[in-house]
Formats: sequence, structure tokens, C-alpha cells
Amino acid sequence: MKLFVLRIICLAVSVLFPLKKKKVFFKAYHGLRYACNPRFISEKLHEMAPDYEIVWSFKDSSKIDDFPGYARMVKSGGLRECIEMFTSKVCVFNAGIIIPCKRKGQFFLDTWHGDRAFKKVDESADGKNTLADAYRIMDVVLSGSDYADNVYHDAMKFSGEILHCGTPRNDVFFGDSSARLQNVRKKLNIAADCVLTFAPTFRGICNGVAELNFSNLLDKLETKTGKTWNVLVRQHYKVKVNDGWNKDCRIINASRYPEMQDILLASDIVISDYSSLVGDFVLLNRPVFLYVPDLEEYKAGRGLYFDIEKSPFWYARTETELFEKIINVDENLVKKNCRDILDFYGHVCENGNASEQVCRWILSKV
Repeated sequence: MKLFVLRIICLAVSVLFPLKKKKVFFKAYHGLRYACNPRFISEKLHEMAPDYEIVWSFKDSSKIDDFPGYARMVKSGGLRECIEMFTSKVCVFNAGIIIPCKRKGQFFLDTWHGDRAFKKVDESADGKNTLADAYRIMDVVLSGSDYADNVYHDAMKFSGEILHCGTPRNDVFFGDSSARLQNVRKKLNIAADCVLTFAPTFRGICNGVAELNFSNLLDKLETKTGKTWNVLVRQHYKVKVNDGWNKDCRIINASRYPEMQDILLASDIVISDYSSLVGDFVLLNRPVFLYVPDLEEYKAGRGLYFDIEKSPFWYARTETELFEKIINVDENLVKKNCRDILDFYGHVCENGNASEQVCRWILSKV
């Protein structure tokens, strides 16, 4: 919907409909998923204030799994969505959505979806930072580290309130998550003792990274550890999983599973590349490896906020090097490496209470 039309609708809604003080509007990944930080905030809000009205916007509700009965859905992009959004006291986003206006008394909150991101934020063809346009209207953003503060200030040009509470989606890594873990393993048909997850980021192409010989790696891991292993392949939603990976029953396509944090919770080892998920996974004190065969190309193209080669991350440029590092990892060094990574980001404030702190902020606006 064009921005000037949104302005007109906002004005009309402000005249025709009252602002509902106990109503919160949610939209994650531009309406594609019921997931990430908004999902955990939404669920905690219902727990803390069950009388609140919760509305979610989706492009295609038929693709949404595990949606709770206490919340309502609205289709993205239409008049109904605008009415729902502009009558909500608080609106929660996670992907820098551009909304040109809001009505008096409303509060907009953006959680972002990668507190400890590698990739530089998107810019338009003329070099204009579109995320700066999105964050100009936000009242508050969430941060879990000094690193995130710097990205908000420097890349997104945000000058508003930063709530230093950590990342709501990471709350599942703290406390007793045994029941959740059991449910995740059941949904993904994980039968093995251990799990390795491969989750590369999006590169702007349809084919993703080159196929890896995970069958060979699984054989070596099983021989070394004496345990059975599964690999979860979690591709970006725009990238198809390579057919070769489907020939080994130990390799599971987890790309359609809605919540990445559940996959991380079930993982003993993670391989990624330029995704912020690795900055989340190290909270579990488990080994993470970056597979970056296109490092120079990626730096020259999309660009990175820091030099991977000068960071604490364990990385590899070839499959052989990657598999050797995984097989020969020194378990005694894993916890230290995770701590070094967290220290690298500066004052990481994750403690399992992020969702509650955000909800208290929301409730304070009534």
C-alpha cells in the first residue's frame, strides 16, 4: 500500500474509530511468519495480561502454524489491516517496516530480528538507507548488546529509546526447556541422539550455497562419538533445499519449521555463515562454525560490519576444512569460545527475561 494512502487511512481511522488502550498489533517478517521476537512477546503478553486484545497480520494465514486461539488474524495489505493497526495502542514489528505516520497516543516498537548481525542493512539503489526511514517513526527498539546499539545508531540512524532487555526469542535458552525440546524433536522427527544444524543466510540468489557432503560428516561423527546423529537443513525461505541432501534419511529438511530458536535449542552443533543466529546460539555454550567459501565476494557485495577473520568465530572456507574442525573440536575450548564471542559483542544482556521486560513496557503505556 502506498505511503500517502496510509496517511489518509490513518487520518480517517483516527476520526472514525477510538484508540483501544488494551489492544496490541503484531507483524513479523512483513507478515510472513508467526515467529521471532514478536511471537514471544505476544505469548508473554497474553500470559501477563489475558484481557488484552492481540491481533496479528499475515500475508497468507493458511501457511501459519501453531497460531493461538486467543489472538486474531488479519490479512496484510488491506483496509482491515490498517484499521486494526491504527486502533491499537501499541504496534510491534521486527523487520524495519516503513509506516509514514501514526495517530496520537500510539506507540510503535521494533524488535529487529538479529541483535548481533553480520550483514549490513539494505540500502536502496541510490544509496539511501531505507531502514532509517522505517526507524524514524519507532518509539523504542530492543537491544541485547553494545553491538546492537551501534547498529541502531550508525546504520539505522535511530535516536529514540533503546530498551536494553535482551532478545525475547532467546528466553527459551534459559530455565527448563525440556518439554519444549521434546515437542520440537517430535515435530521434526528427530530420532538421533545428537543434532547438527546447517542454517546459511540468504545471498540474494535462488540456489544457496553449494551442496555439502553431510552423509560423510555424519559417518565420521557417529564413529567418533558412538552416538547417532541427524542433520537439520534450515535454508532461507527463498532458497530450495538441494535434492542431494534428501537421499540420506539422517538429513532432515527443517526449512519450513516456523521458529528458528526451537531448532537451535535442539542443536548440539550449528553451522552457519553470516547469520545473527550464531550470536544467539552461543548462549547455549555449544560449538558453532562459520562456513564462508564466498567470504571475499560477500564482503565486496552485501558487506559485513566486522572482519570475520579477526573475530573469535571459528570459520572455514572449504568443506574439508569445515569437517575437520567439527570432527576435531576440543570440547574443553567450546565454552571459552562462546564467552569470547559474547565479549566481542560487548555487554550482552541476555538473561531469559526479555519478553517480560518488553511486556511491562507495553503495559506501562495504558
